[in-house]
Amino acid sequence: METLARATLTFCLDGADAMMYALIKGAGAPSVALDLILASRTGSPQTDASDSRLDQLFALGLARWGRRVNARGMDAFHRALAGWRARLEALPSPDWRTLTEWFTMDGRQWIIAPHTPYWPMQLQDLSTRRDWAAPLCLWGIGDATALTSCEQPLAVVGSRGVTDYGREVAREIAFRAASDGHLIVSGGAMGADAAAHWGALSASGAGDPKRTGRTVAVFAGGLNHIGPLSNMRLFDTITQRGGALVSELCPGTIPEGRRFLLRNRIIAALGAQVVVAQARLRSGALNTAGWGCDLNRLVIAVPGPITTPHNAGCNQLIADAKAILLTSAEEITDLVHPPHPPHGTAADTRDED
Repeated sequence: METLARATLTFCLDGADAMMYALIKGAGAPSVALDLILASRTGSPQTDASDSRLDQLFALGLARWGRRVNARGMDAFHRALAGWRARLEALPSPDWRTLTEWFTMDGRQWIIAPHTPYWPMQLQDLSTRRDWAAPLCLWGIGDATALTSCEQPLAVVGSRGVTDYGREVAREIAFRAASDGHLIVSGGAMGADAAAHWGALSASGAGDPKRTGRTVAVFAGGLNHIGPLSNMRLFDTITQRGGALVSELCPGTIPEGRRFLLRNRIIAALGAQVVVAQARLRSGALNTAGWGCDLNRLVIAVPGPITTPHNAGCNQLIADAKAILLTSAEEITDLVHPPHPPHGTAADTRDED
């Protein structure tokens, strides 16, 4: 039931929340934290005792995380706690243990958490700083084994409004890496993202599907709101070819601008290397590159003509020494780990607790 508890706690949040992460760390189990939050609601006979226990566990979680709690931090926790309680009132049932079908949209989506077999452990790198937090869980459609099919996936990103040059480079890089068995991660958007996904899918179509890498698309809203609609054939093909569509957000969550920036941290964390195929100076791909730098990922940028604004973001990354320059699509083979067949096979991904 711990996966379901994590899903319910995610429902409380409006994005990545380091305070919730600290509370769970102190409680030792998501279900313990959730039951205490429910018991602390106004009108419950256990309110005072639960409030005190929540304060203790939050402070303990911060200590285990290597931080200290102060008055300002505790006030922020109390404000967050009030919001979590209010959000829980919107659940269709006060008994979270009965909500499996609701949270999975009647089984059309799966949920995985850090204790389940197909959790990509590199996501825990997102909890190395006090203002960051790893996802509590991931919702998915497709094959969850794709997430652990490669020990060092390759993230390939870029602007939506890429030129033919950027689109071709993204596709070719992904094709070459997937041909060697590597997982390709991107954001499912138009432009460079779609080109990268299609490049990986082309590899599986051109070679042995059992030996070519798969692809995973990470979304900024609930998976019943995936888009753009123009990419629906792409999303269907990803799931048909053993890949996955994933999100850290509950079904029903609307993708908003700020959530795309949070989504980018997951793309960067999943990848061992982050390739920016083409980007303007104001591009979400540069945000992903920034996360990659902060997470000590190898960031790789594709250069382009200085007379074209589409290339300005990549050229600036290289000039600022935040990324290494990719001299050719073929060079990606030397920058990733050795070729390998994908790990794992399709399996049941239901919560095993």
